[in-house]
Amino acid sequence: MTGAGAYALALAAGAIATLAFPEPDVAPLAWVALAPLLVAARGAPLRRGLGLGLIYGFGFFGVLLYWQSLVGWLAWALLVTLQSLFIALFGGAWAVASRRSNAIVRIAVGAALWVAVEYLRSVIPLGGFTWGQLVQSQHDLTWFIRTAAWAGGWAVSLQVAVLNGLAAELWACIRARRTRLAPAYLGAVVAVVAAPAALPSVAAGGERARLALVQGNVERNFEGDFTDYVSDLVGRHGRLTAGLAGASPDLVVWPESAVALDPYRNAGIRRALTAAARAVDAPMLVGSELDIDESHRKVVVLHVAPDGQLEGFYQKRHHVPFGEYIPLRPLFDWIPMLDQIPQDAVSGPGPEVFDLAGGPVATVISFEGDFGSLVRESMAAGGRLLVVATNTSTFGYTWNSAQHVAFSQIRAVENGVWVAHGALSGISAFIRPDGTVAASTPLWTATTLVGDVAFATRATFYARTGDWLPLGSALVALAGLAAGARRSG
Repeated sequence: MTGAGAYALALAAGAIATLAFPEPDVAPLAWVALAPLLVAARGAPLRRGLGLGLIYGFGFFGVLLYWQSLVGWLAWALLVTLQSLFIALFGGAWAVASRRSNAIVRIAVGAALWVAVEYLRSVIPLGGFTWGQLVQSQHDLTWFIRTAAWAGGWAVSLQVAVLNGLAAELWACIRARRTRLAPAYLGAVVAVVAAPAALPSVAAGGERARLALVQGNVERNFEGDFTDYVSDLVGRHGRLTAGLAGASPDLVVWPESAVALDPYRNAGIRRALTAAARAVDAPMLVGSELDIDESHRKVVVLHVAPDGQLEGFYQKRHHVPFGEYIPLRPLFDWIPMLDQIPQDAVSGPGPEVFDLAGGPVATVISFEGDFGSLVRESMAAGGRLLVVATNTSTFGYTWNSAQHVAFSQIRAVENGVWVAHGALSGISAFIRPDGTVAASTPLWTATTLVGDVAFATRATFYARTGDWLPLGSALVALAGLAAGARRSG
């Protein structure tokens, strides 16, 4: 397809691709939704490839990230545009790399290009953004995502990209009436889909522990000042925690923002934490904030001992730009909505592993759980069970919360660990090492979730070796680009 029709197709294909992601969760759509872009941009001039990729990105991220509009349509537009530029880069690179190469090379180079671009946008700018990685769409296909334990979520994205390459080649064969090759392509599709099932399922066979997630929820139309709001929220979590005494948990988790005032500086908050810990007679991990000065703060998970003593904390390392801090703040002070972020969150020094509930527990906070590269650092530091403390209440009933849980499912498989995903307003969940959700809570409900988990006894291959696959993919992509550029020269 040429002309405006190709751009319309790219826009529609990008929008349809979002249906593979939570919450529509039609996962197999992701196996073919990229193929229209591959077909339309194959061998095209560089400028056309860039344009088709950009339009595909607008369709994809515009729908997938619609929840960002709840913060503001300007924020949505800027984020969608930025992420679409990466898809434009893919489209342009693919247009060059696909010139006059054979089908096997095209499939391999196209998949490698996609993974390389996913990796690039996970690190730049400002620490990167991972939402929309193809692996996120496959979170419930437990046999298909087993490769994540060996090469991270990148392996699953590679598998999906290969399937799209096969679909594009099959379509080209049908259009050219070379149907004799169709059985080979169909056989390759079956092999890519089925092969991961031959890998062993990921499991954790260490000491068992009983965890409790406290989902205090928030009052959406709270009337009162911020101190009253925090006191109400802490009270909600405290009452729910006291009700857990009969369950005898080994560890209690309060989510991110459960205590949005510094307990070291607020005696009332400190007393409430002490009372909750003593009532349940168990250690707690509590999402909180610590003040540094009027302009800076720490976003932390506090370790509260059973007697209520504050034993230490994990400090968030990767913050949300323009959500938890303002990059180059003096340049943006003129934007009124940024007045909502008067303090900049300061990044912590590194991973923290707590010896709790009979084993090493690693913690990450919200946005950090979306980055496999960051989470595996906690596993490399000795973590054998992962707690994700998060707050997605800003985004209401949108897809955001389910998409966030999907990332925790991938983190579970990558590292072979149970994940306790505690969210302020839901969805909270216990996730097995194979990625299945053992139990979860509904959105916007004050409740608790108690579950028995097990510590992993060893780190997965990915946790030990890191991001070798996207780096290898980048080399393959560069080689393909060089070859394509020579052929067109």
